[in-house]
Amino acid sequence: MKPLPILAASLLIATSLGVDAKTIKFPEKEPAFSITIPDDWTAKPDKDGNLDCEAGDGSKFSFSIISTEEMNMSTEEELKTYLSTLAKTMGDGAEIKDLKTGEMKEMTTGKGVKLFGLNAKGPTSGVEMVISLAAFAPKKDTYFIIMAAAEASVDKAHDKAMGEIINSITPLKDDE
Repeated sequence: MKPLPILAASLLIATSLGVDAKTIKFPEKEPAFSITIPDDWTAKPDKDGNLDCEAGDGSKFSFSIISTEEMNMSTEEELKTYLSTLAKTMGDGAEIKDLKTGEMKEMTTGKGVKLFGLNAKGPTSGVEMVISLAAFAPKKDTYFIIMAAAEASVDKAHDKAMGEIINSITPLKDDE
């Protein structure tokens, strides 16, 4: 996922993913939103009901979308605090040394979805890693988090696609 200042700019100018894309409604039960991913990417729910997506270019770049429903978050401030904690937890899990977490950024997609996001960076085993997190509420008080961790070069190679995917988030009405 791209650094958020650049991500914010790309969200304003992102184009659609085009004809070689597929739209996924999430969560499977009672979908709250849809996203569009490139056709050669895979998307599948995991055992916990999260959505795991992987690029089709062999790079192993992936991201997951999780619901915060079971975390009982009811405010944007709780969500922002959780994102900061999650970045540290992911950094610890990946054994990233000297994790540097960027500032929380707020942005709105072209479809009117407000997102909060942050990036964290640091080395592990001599490789620069990037953790990217973005949270949004397609419906009032219904929060989801997009999370990715990748080598900096792999992350950068997927900047455009991730900007387009995030910009494709579309809240669904209850009858869709």
